[in-house]
Amino acid sequence: MSSTKVRTILKQISSRRDTLLKEYPNLASQVQEIKSTTAANLKEYVKKATSSLKGKGCHVIFAKNSTEAQEQILKILAGHQRIAMSKNSVFTEIALREYLKLNNVEILDTDLGERVAGTKVEAHPWIASINTPISNKEWVAQIKNEIKQQAAHMQYGITGAEAIIEQNGTLALLESEGNVRFTSNLPYNHIVVAGIDKIVPSLEDALSVCRAISVYGLGRDILKYISFISGPSRTADIEFRMVQGMHGPKEVYVILLDNGRLATSENQQWDLLKCLHCGGCLVDCPKYLEEGLERGYYYSGKRANVLAAFLEGSKQAEDPDCGDCSLCNENCPAGIQV
Repeated sequence: MSSTKVRTILKQISSRRDTLLKEYPNLASQVQEIKSTTAANLKEYVKKATSSLKGKGCHVIFAKNSTEAQEQILKILAGHQRIAMSKNSVFTEIALREYLKLNNVEILDTDLGERVAGTKVEAHPWIASINTPISNKEWVAQIKNEIKQQAAHMQYGITGAEAIIEQNGTLALLESEGNVRFTSNLPYNHIVVAGIDKIVPSLEDALSVCRAISVYGLGRDILKYISFISGPSRTADIEFRMVQGMHGPKEVYVILLDNGRLATSENQQWDLLKCLHCGGCLVDCPKYLEEGLERGYYYSGKRANVLAAFLEGSKQAEDPDCGDCSLCNENCPAGIQV
């Protein structure tokens, strides 16, 4: 049953993607230029983005590795034992859930697909329930409402980001459920964890990246929600005085994760910095259907070497070769060749 569902979903994505690419014939070349430019000049982009983020009132923390990122997050939490957390590949990279649980922090997972799937295996970067039959839509709606009610009483919400705009210090969050949005703006404090490879020059570039993720990974023109976060929320509606935190978080913490990325840039291994984690390489991949659903998408096919490049203790090098179909190369918006 689940296998049939997966094949149906992937076939639909493939068909819709091919149709949309007729409308956006230059999308891949645009994204490749964006990612190539930032990958080759990453250190400079980190410096500029840090300045822009601080100018917007964000607390910016540079984490050299997973350990530093974990420890900084725990320090920010300042003893609070409950947090809301969305779904993002960077949390797997730094093993954040495991670390927080070891430190007795209770996590409210706000991704609806993950909650419905009820499995620890990350079957897909965007569709957590891709191989989980869902028959009761009322039950799903009830779960979403419960998540939202609980998140509203949290002090801290943790999300990733699909793009960090160097030009103006704005963060772009992409999703299809709305759960990432309320994870970022219902709690009093918003913690963003993002690899420094997420930095892009401009707003237009961020939109191109978000569209590429949507088209190539999910066969959608653009996912339902794009949130642009420009520092702590603020308003002057109350007695014409600037007040923070009225319509969103009072504090925004941005943890910029290196974890080998700067060294990768200096060594000109730029393909490792281009991955959008869109899942486009999985759509037509026969290896994904064979093993990705059981082991997790990180370890599926040739692209495992790229997807899991920064995972500590990763096993991606055990079986790097899966044949010569090269569909993962053909369907990568960032032009990664493996």
